[in-house]
Amino acid sequence: MYNTIVRAQVTKLFDELNKGNYEPILNGLAKDFEHWFVGNHALSGRRNSLAVTRAWYERLFKIFPNIHFDLCNILITGRPWNTLVAVEWTDHYTLLNGEKRTNCGVHLIRLCWGKGVSVRIYCDTHLLLENLAIQERGGIADAAYEPLVG
Repeated sequence: MYNTIVRAQVTKLFDELNKGNYEPILNGLAKDFEHWFVGNHALSGRRNSLAVTRAWYERLFKIFPNIHFDLCNILITGRPWNTLVAVEWTDHYTLLNGEKRTNCGVHLIRLCWGKGVSVRIYCDTHLLLENLAIQERGGIADAAYEPLVG
């Protein structure tokens, strides 16, 4: 039963993200949390501030305004006080040069009593770097900015 509830919540959060609405994700974070994206690029870095994490989502949608996530698998383990959720996804977006692109990745989310204490994002960073470069050349300066941290 618990896993069914968590699965439904995670699916709803990604549905909202696909609409460009990241506020439910921010509202679901614990007081003390980390939001971390692997690599060294405009979307990478570790954040533990709500304001900086909000800025990260704003940047994500500036760079990839039409990004859409399709969920492939959701795996859930643990108890309500220490739950690990692995979300395998494929994303889709159209770059400024007109190319339709896709990437794949995993979110590892640690929950404590339903609140996100850790969100770690892994994807094909080589492909992401290519896409960021295309967006920068197209005029999206945010694609070349230093990571948002703090």
